[in-house]
Amino acid sequence: MNIHSLIDTNVICLDLKATSKESILEEMVQILDDAGKLSDRKQYLLDVWAREEIGNTGFEDGIAIPHAKSSAVITPAVAVGISRHGIDYGAEDGEPSDIFFMLASPDGDDTHHIEVLAQISSRLIEDGFTDKLKSVSTQAEALALFTDNIKLEKEYTPSDLPPPPPEKSECQRRLGRAKEHLLFGTSHMIPFIVAGGVLLSLSVMISGHGAVPTEGVLADIAQMGIAGLTLFTAILGGYIAYSIADKPGLAPGMIGSWIAVQQYNTGFLGAIIIGFFAGFVVRALKQIKLPDSMTSLGSIFIYPLIGTFITCAAVMWVIGAPIANTMTMLNEWLASMAGSGKIALGAILGAMTAFDMGGPINKVATLFAQTQVNTQPWLMGGVGIAICTPPLGMALATFLSPKKFKQEEREAGKAAGIMGMIGITEGAIPFAAADPARVIPAIVAGGIVGNITGFLFNVLNHAPWGGWIVLPVVDGKFGYVIGTLMGAFTTAIIVISLKKNAVEDDEKKNPELVFSSIKEEGIAEVLAITACPSGVAHTFLAAKSLEKAAHRLGIKIKVETQGADGINNRITPLDVKNAKLVIFAHDVAIKEPLRFKGKQMLDVSTKEAMYNGEQLLKTNPLSTKRYTL
Repeated sequence: MNIHSLIDTNVICLDLKATSKESILEEMVQILDDAGKLSDRKQYLLDVWAREEIGNTGFEDGIAIPHAKSSAVITPAVAVGISRHGIDYGAEDGEPSDIFFMLASPDGDDTHHIEVLAQISSRLIEDGFTDKLKSVSTQAEALALFTDNIKLEKEYTPSDLPPPPPEKSECQRRLGRAKEHLLFGTSHMIPFIVAGGVLLSLSVMISGHGAVPTEGVLADIAQMGIAGLTLFTAILGGYIAYSIADKPGLAPGMIGSWIAVQQYNTGFLGAIIIGFFAGFVVRALKQIKLPDSMTSLGSIFIYPLIGTFITCAAVMWVIGAPIANTMTMLNEWLASMAGSGKIALGAILGAMTAFDMGGPINKVATLFAQTQVNTQPWLMGGVGIAICTPPLGMALATFLSPKKFKQEEREAGKAAGIMGMIGITEGAIPFAAADPARVIPAIVAGGIVGNITGFLFNVLNHAPWGGWIVLPVVDGKFGYVIGTLMGAFTTAIIVISLKKNAVEDDEKKNPELVFSSIKEEGIAEVLAITACPSGVAHTFLAAKSLEKAAHRLGIKIKVETQGADGINNRITPLDVKNAKLVIFAHDVAIKEPLRFKGKQMLDVSTKEAMYNGEQLLKTNPLSTKRYTL
């Protein structure tokens, strides 16, 4: 949300009358209320004080930024006030505060505070900005300081700069946050479903009886697999709730999902619904003000306890049975697709799996098949093929027609072949990034052909993964291999027919320069965090793209990856203090985002970072002001 849309002359006061912290907060709240931004002035003031009890919002250099998320906020807004005499606000440096920004955010808006704080901070660090603000004589002049464009050291023509992204509607923002919560849960679920599915399938395959072993070591291995496939729905629901309400949501989400799945057979659909339900219940509970003596018990006792009771009660007495009936109808519909309907479904799932190569659309299709691996393994039979055809198809194209590709693409083709064999769709990303108009249609066509072929051969894949690495647990191996080859050849033939012969850039003929993320503490000018649902390919490809772009521009960057192996190259408080810009490149919720409160931020998807890393660093207002490009 742009700060320009949050400040107008009605919420600017150039001569605050208050003489104490208590009265300054009351006066600032009154400004918002008079401007029609609040539905309940008293409630919002209580919420502001609740935030102040967590930590004083007075900062150095006479700046104070009181704020609160509140159900009493009608419209997001920022009130600006100037005290000509200054007041004792309790700032860290002990100096009086004379410039006040009060941020009013609607309850449930998780990103508004961070976005606006980042934009305010970017203005405050400009040389002379606070002096200019205190010297204005009218509200209009003050407003102009926030709405005037930042003058860049390098002048760009319109062709240099990308058009500003359209402002997202509230519905789009909510849908975006819901997607992040879902993918956060999915990213934690994947290890359970993969480990469980593969172990169970291996025990059945080695036994040679087509049934779950009942004795010996194979029975033990089977139980390991069953445990993973039993737990994954609870993990899915629990971490969706965790993403929404933090740790207090974990127990209600997991316990509620467990009851829904075990007692009502709601399947993965129930786990998703219960996860969201539990998360919103706990987040609502956290808005209830507790007595000071009980505040410390809230997160570890009160919220989990009451949240679990409400969630489980809703499952048992209200929504459990309807969700179970919906899941039954879904399975019946899938079973009915065993005939000609397989072709249509195969085309849809194949296209979705290949389209964004491990991105959110891919995750929807693969999650749909993975969570049905026990009851409808034929879905994974086709999707497992579609997972590997994009990278295998591009690898095959570089082998069949090397003149169509540059040297670095031919090298990428070798890696793509390996990634395809082990079921990592993201191996095709470097090709799509370089030539999306030709590559994406080719890999989508290959995914469709491969998926449909698997369905028609009635391939059963008992492992929730793709590539040839799962062949030991596939029923119908011949059809699986044929489907993979047909999909890969389709992609290769189409992309070869569309591409012209490649021309090597002179700079590419030189030895490739080594570039990497800053490891040292406190010297990076730009910080970045990358995170994707699986925590594998997109996370690290986005990191490398940003590192490469920073190297070309002469910018010192430190990238923290929040991936499948945890947090690597962790950004420290000293890094945050000294950096000028923070980039969030993510498809799931970032862990510990409040570390960067008050910093200039840029929030994008991993795909945006992978495809446009250099452009992001070039055209961000702060970086173009800070760096001579």
